[in-house]
Amino acid sequence: MVTVKEIMAKNVLTVSKKTTIEETAHLMKTNGVGSLLIKEDDEIVGIITTTDIVHKVVAARTNPKDSNVDSVMSFPLMSIEVDSEIEKAGACMVENGIRHLAATEGGKVVGLISMRDLLGQYYGPRERPGS
Repeated sequence: MVTVKEIMAKNVLTVSKKTTIEETAHLMKTNGVGSLLIKEDDEIVGIITTTDIVHKVVAARTNPKDSNVDSVMSFPLMSIEVDSEIEKAGACMVENGIRHLAATEGGKVVGLISMRDLLGQYYGPRERPGS
């Protein structure tokens, strides 16, 4: 049995709700990640993904310099406990049409698991920034 804790990214990057989309996209590209958690007052309140940026900013022809994360982030943040089996994480992602889940321990976000992490279990893991 492989658990979420074994394959999740532990050093997850965060931005504030007021960070611009342009800054967010640059941070994602620089760090080779497809999502960032949104932090407000030391609490994780949501997530922004490349899909959010493409669908809610680019496709809407919104200026990424003038838009902040809070206008396009996904919330509430879906999560799963770190000791859960990865099959449960995959089922949750499929059922909810999402590609990322916050990994929690004792109610606190301690990591992030993505569909790519799950696929890595079957097709070979790859080293990534933030792991």
